[in-house]
Amino acid sequence: MSPRWPFSRSLLYPLTALLVGLTVLPVALAGWAFVSSNREQVATLEMQYLTRQSVGLAREVELYFLDSVGRIEAVARALSIAGGQAGAGAAQALNELVNENRHIVLLRLLDSSGKGSFVQNRTMAPAAEHELELALSNAFTENMSGRPVRRELVRLANEDTMVVVSIPLRSADGGVSGAMQGVVSLEGLVSRLAEESGKGMTVDVVDRAGDVVFSNDQSHVGKSAASHPLVAQFLEAPVRLTKTYRDPLRSANDEVLGSLCPVEDPPWAVVTARDVSVAFAAVRSMAEKTALLAIATGLLATLAGVLVARRITSPLRHLADVSTAVAQGDFSRKVPVTSRNELGQLADNFNVMAVEIARTVSSLQEALAENKELLVDSIRALAAAIDAKNPYTSGHSERVSQYAVAIARQCGIEGSELQKVEIAALLHDVGKIGIDDAILTKPEALTDPEFAQMRVHTVKGAAIVSPIKRLREMLPGIRSHHENWSGGGYPDGLVGEQIPLVARIIAAADVFDAMTTQRPYQQAMRLDFVFKRIGQMAGNRLDPNIVRAFLAAVRTGDLIPLGQVEVA
Repeated sequence: MSPRWPFSRSLLYPLTALLVGLTVLPVALAGWAFVSSNREQVATLEMQYLTRQSVGLAREVELYFLDSVGRIEAVARALSIAGGQAGAGAAQALNELVNENRHIVLLRLLDSSGKGSFVQNRTMAPAAEHELELALSNAFTENMSGRPVRRELVRLANEDTMVVVSIPLRSADGGVSGAMQGVVSLEGLVSRLAEESGKGMTVDVVDRAGDVVFSNDQSHVGKSAASHPLVAQFLEAPVRLTKTYRDPLRSANDEVLGSLCPVEDPPWAVVTARDVSVAFAAVRSMAEKTALLAIATGLLATLAGVLVARRITSPLRHLADVSTAVAQGDFSRKVPVTSRNELGQLADNFNVMAVEIARTVSSLQEALAENKELLVDSIRALAAAIDAKNPYTSGHSERVSQYAVAIARQCGIEGSELQKVEIAALLHDVGKIGIDDAILTKPEALTDPEFAQMRVHTVKGAAIVSPIKRLREMLPGIRSHHENWSGGGYPDGLVGEQIPLVARIIAAADVFDAMTTQRPYQQAMRLDFVFKRIGQMAGNRLDPNIVRAFLAAVRTGDLIPLGQVEVA
């Protein structure tokens, strides 16, 4: 019989501690790393979300003013260009403008004596009518001195906050012949901000003095936000900013995650904020569950070690090896099951857990692939919506994308770079969302001022996409697809290989689709004429190498015309 060491039973404790260490520590460390990583990812996603929200709301404020005040100012400019003569259709024009925009409360077209056409779509209380009439009268007086007037925050008794705009009209000899006055309700902006309350987000609109002019939290309206970290930066320089800070507008000075985006016109800024406790609630719950899992795993390991300390030395070594491999991401390893007791069950359970983890990782990878597909489908839907604004350009972005991909393949582009070409081509006309529909759908050739506005769509498209981190690599194709190989293009006048390759590819695809589809200003051309004409553009409008790739794609059948090809 072999001798017994006096303290042979003391092995129970180090083995138990070892089992606990090998089982609990990897789970705890992996959980801690996972929680830390997810906290960073959640923080990044929350920042991106708040930034997108502030940028989107700032754009909505700009569009709100552009669609109402901007249209009034545009009509006034048009009347001034016409020599200040309203003509017989002035009243009808005012009625149409009011009917098209429900936010416009009142329009006036007055001659130098203060008489003229008048349209109002809302009845106001006498006190408010009197106050508004006084404001318009004062504005008319300033107009007669040649000065335009725009008051962006007129708060009438028991009425919506309004904008008063009054613009002098010039006669042919340059003198003031009258004025055009408009009143716009800002209730639509108030309602839009109120919609964000259901998302657990506070939205404040501040002016250049640092005062809160609108908010979905009415307790903020009228307060000074000059001490607000984001607003203080805005008062120094109007730049976008997203960070975590203590919000002085809240009574408890809560810690929030917020983002500010300046508004160009009017010179305001939109601040979106969400409580840090709300933003990171999912991470906190994950950390609590990870801690409970680690505690439960530790208790189980301790019990197993006490019961079978002498029988777990070898299986423990296997378990340690496999658990380390799993912690490093190798889910193919399995713990050998050498018994039917608790240790064997533990090993079997560990193997099942590894399989489930591997299945979860696989599901996450599939979800990532689906998210990528959803991104492309969403971009396609956006491009289709923009194209649908003009019946003649329906499907244009999708066709240009397919043509561009075919050309890119001939250039040797593949994999993720090819997908960048596809997405950039889908988004190449996204800037047209900021172009007036009257210009986009105009059946005749554009005038020089209209064409100048149309040219801005490349810059607007790049501005719309630039806040989206995952789409920044598509900016060169969006901004530069109207540059010419020989120079003279827009917006930057690039020449030759200064033009990004993706932009040169999209340019060729864009030209081909424009020539092979029916447009209001031209008939679709025959394919033989189109191929000849594109060949003539090589070295001038288009990159010669891209033209060769285009013709090669046609010859191989990789590029198939999808538009309405008709006889020229």
